[in-house]
Amino acid sequence: MENYIKNNIEEFERGGRRFIYFNITGLTDSEQFEKFADAAMEVIKKYPPKSVYVITSHINFFDTQTKDICSKWIVFNKPYVIASALVDINGLTRMVAKSIYKRAERVFAEPFPTMEQAIEWLLEQDGLPEE
Repeated sequence: MENYIKNNIEEFERGGRRFIYFNITGLTDSEQFEKFADAAMEVIKKYPPKSVYVITSHINFFDTQTKDICSKWIVFNKPYVIASALVDINGLTRMVAKSIYKRAERVFAEPFPTMEQAIEWLLEQDGLPEE
């Protein structure tokens, strides 16, 4: 699991802005997801408030525990995130994600079919933190 986490949390800069990409596609159960989310929170908290753009991939499963972990992770990230995007999510994942963001009282992350489209959209955001 440690290698998966190391290989699937990518920090990078583009256009003078800081990004974190959380690739959660290969996770298969809520126990793995919780370990990943805990590691992700450790990464993001090293950034100053309202200083990073986040991109997250889709997940292949959802259950009640997964939704709870997502909500906790999204609420935790809020102080650090300027804007966020989702990549490669299907209709069902989008519906579940919307409910999780609403539950976490966060602006829904904009969905995109590719990473590059997500980055381009995030670069166009005004840099003001989400409400």
